[in-house]
Amino acid sequence: MDIPKIVEILKNGGVVIFPTETLYGLFCDATNPKAIAKIFKIKGRPAGKAFPILVKDFVMLAKYARVEKEKIKILKKIWFRKRPTTVILPAKNLPKTATMSGMAAFRISSHPLVKKLFRYFSKPSVATSANLSGQLPIKDSRKYREVFGERARLIDGIVFNGINRKRKGSRIVEFVGERLRVIRS
Repeated sequence: MDIPKIVEILKNGGVVIFPTETLYGLFCDATNPKAIAKIFKIKGRPAGKAFPILVKDFVMLAKYARVEKEKIKILKKIWFRKRPTTVILPAKNLPKTATMSGMAAFRISSHPLVKKLFRYFSKPSVATSANLSGQLPIKDSRKYREVFGERARLIDGIVFNGINRKRKGSRIVEFVGERLRVIRS
């Protein structure tokens, strides 16, 4: 499936399986509560837990997160290393279903297809692992029907980018004052 088709699906409130630098993810428009509700149904995830959100760059991050200039300097150092890192920050301009207690987990992706997607899609994207809640992530996006069963009908598109051998998502950190604390390594 090509990027323009994926963008059209996302703009219309759809959900796609898309590769990231860590795992295959379930993607949707992070500003669309109905699309986020679909991902909750697909995963069978309990309400109240937020999903990771990918942003294009620091400009988009500033539109959807409250982050001081000093912290941006720190983020610039950690986001462009080899280890993908998601940072929990106070959220703004996002629906409550995209946040947890006013916070959201943000990441700038280094994956070439995600970067290409953001050339055409100007909103943040939910990017949670493509799996049923509590299960292992999908390795082959083409086998999504086997993984999601009846819920697969809620998935509007898939991108296959090879078999993913990774089993671990990104590192998750949060700020405690001006320092970062690792929540998941």
